[in-house]
Amino acid sequence: MPDRHDIVLGAGLTGLTAAHTLQEAGAQDWIVLEQESRPGGHARSVVVEDYTFDYGPHILFTNDPAMEALIRGLLGENLRSQERQAFIYHAEYGLYTRFPFQAHLFGLPPELVKDCLLGLVGAVERRARGEFQPRNYEEWMRGFFGDAIAERLMIPYARKLWTVEPASMDFSWIGRRVPTPDVERILIGALTDDVAQVGATSHFWYPWRGGIEALPRALAERVANVELEQRVERIDVRRRVISLAGGEELGYRDLIFTLPLVALPQLIRELPPRVAAACARLRFQGILNVNLGINRPRPSDHHWVYFYEDAFPFHRLSFPASFSPHNAPPGKSSISTEIAYRPGEEPDHEAAVEATISALRAAGILDDETVEVAHVEAISPAYVIYDLEHNAAVETIVGWLEGVGIHAAGRFGRWEYFNMDHSMSSGRAAAEELLAARRPAAAG
Repeated sequence: MPDRHDIVLGAGLTGLTAAHTLQEAGAQDWIVLEQESRPGGHARSVVVEDYTFDYGPHILFTNDPAMEALIRGLLGENLRSQERQAFIYHAEYGLYTRFPFQAHLFGLPPELVKDCLLGLVGAVERRARGEFQPRNYEEWMRGFFGDAIAERLMIPYARKLWTVEPASMDFSWIGRRVPTPDVERILIGALTDDVAQVGATSHFWYPWRGGIEALPRALAERVANVELEQRVERIDVRRRVISLAGGEELGYRDLIFTLPLVALPQLIRELPPRVAAACARLRFQGILNVNLGINRPRPSDHHWVYFYEDAFPFHRLSFPASFSPHNAPPGKSSISTEIAYRPGEEPDHEAAVEATISALRAAGILDDETVEVAHVEAISPAYVIYDLEHNAAVETIVGWLEGVGIHAAGRFGRWEYFNMDHSMSSGRAAAEELLAARRPAAAG
């Protein structure tokens, strides 16, 4: 029988924070297994000819004091704080409005603003009568903001991002993800552009150097026992043994699982049929990042821009050099776009680059500038989709894992729409749960 360890599967932010928590608590005999050649998971960056691109744009923000202290302690002076400059492009009118749309109607055609405000008033009246009982995400959008705001931007954008109809989605994930300004704030934002930012990301942090990977890299430097290029082939929950691709077997006392739940049927042969069926019900989408290096100074001070109209293949673009000037060579700039796709329908990379450049020129973001770098990165799974079966499926899977001594954690281990700080906090919580279970019970 192999020796027993506590094992953390995955060296993304969740797994690294779990390991850091174990280490800080003085735990003994634990290891982190990561199949890639470097830690970080989705919070990684790639350097292409001196341009730095993240695996999807990432920013840091939190209202968790413990996570803030950890992040600041890790990055120190390599942490830049800035006010969000996020916008929405309206090709139909040839203009930009600030994000979020519902709080910044000023500047749009008066007839559209009128329709949006009348719809909002109607939604407020219906809520006052107790008629706000949404059954899905589309009904939530209509019931909270009114039909005009929902139909003009929020529903079309949701279709592009999630790749499914919002009527098929739950809305329990919204939290910090969809800003919900009050009625007064929306009215002020319709009358003037001189209004304060709203939403959790109104101010955020980003590393000065190293892209977003600076954070997991700094964390990994403080964590011992991280073993890279170790791919797990099987988890035997009866014997509590992990089999690696190289043939080695590792016994575990407790296991912190941060890998995607959809991988469980391939990893655990003893998976009960009801759990395997729940895994099959989990939905997600992928993101194709089309990253461009541009031979000119950055064209905009914006951080990112949302695109909801069908003429654009991407739903969002960002300007990496606005996050940090060190993300592009001096005198040059870069653009990173995100194209959402369904599993098995990854866009052709060359065609995606051509369509992206064409759309950027149509929007006036690129003119005759030389695109000297074109880099494509496919990320899948990227975002979990909260369909109407999500909660029940995840409860079935995680409940079974807990019963066999496996602590699920992180965006994909809990199958939740976690931000970076959420992922880190989830890793900390999993480690603390493991440690708490071993403490002697207090005398009664």
